[in-house]
Amino acid sequence: MSSPTEPVLLDVQGVTVSFDGFKALTDLSLQVPRGSLRVLIGPNGAGKSTLLDTIIGKVRPVSGDVRYEGQSLTRLPEYRIANLGICRKFQAPGVLDGLTVHENLQVATRRGKGVLGSLRPGMRAHEAQRVTDLLDLTGLNGKAHQLASGLAHGEKQWLELGMVVATDPHLLLLDEPTAGMTAQETAKTAELIRTLAGRHTVLVIDHDMAFVELLDAPITVLHQGQVFREGDLATLRADPDVMEIYLGRPKEDAPTPGDPHAQA
Repeated sequence: MSSPTEPVLLDVQGVTVSFDGFKALTDLSLQVPRGSLRVLIGPNGAGKSTLLDTIIGKVRPVSGDVRYEGQSLTRLPEYRIANLGICRKFQAPGVLDGLTVHENLQVATRRGKGVLGSLRPGMRAHEAQRVTDLLDLTGLNGKAHQLASGLAHGEKQWLELGMVVATDPHLLLLDEPTAGMTAQETAKTAELIRTLAGRHTVLVIDHDMAFVELLDAPITVLHQGQVFREGDLATLRADPDVMEIYLGRPKEDAPTPGDPHAQA
């Protein structure tokens, strides 16, 4: 879904992943332009999480290649892939409950500076400014000195997003970032994610269509380990094949009671 003028950051080329003979991904190809926001949707078992696992090196393809800035990732260890600027955020927030919001962001800001940098007492001016910027980004300014353990679920998710952004990733992979959130929290999360695109390239997995609509981004539909459709939400909602894989057999085709063609 990228034009020739958009440089491709992530290029998945004909990737197949097999688990004991079961193909979780089959000859899947996907391109994500630098600085873009892309959404992956699909029914359970479509291969969404397996694709992210393959990108970060947790799963190795049996064929195909994953290229990042032109470099193949398929033989690199996970830590090397992470060091290239690829970061995945899982559904459950991974904040440090015993530290304050400010301290969590401070630790994350220093994480890229190595062990000695993380242990250094005090904060440099640019680090303090970075934490302030992240508090603004996440909307947690008023809770900077509150323990993370006391935050609501949505607030913990925003804090972890801030911690991830603190490491300045080039490619941010978000796995159902609004799971368990209220409608209001979901709307704020969508707004936060939209602000990240441009400086970061963001790939989001989700199945909540209300959230996907708020993201207002190009969508790739996966089904049975393959790219099924791509387009904007309005186009995909009007596609009967997309609706069928999400909702099952179309209502108008369902057999009525007493139909002699109905099967048990």
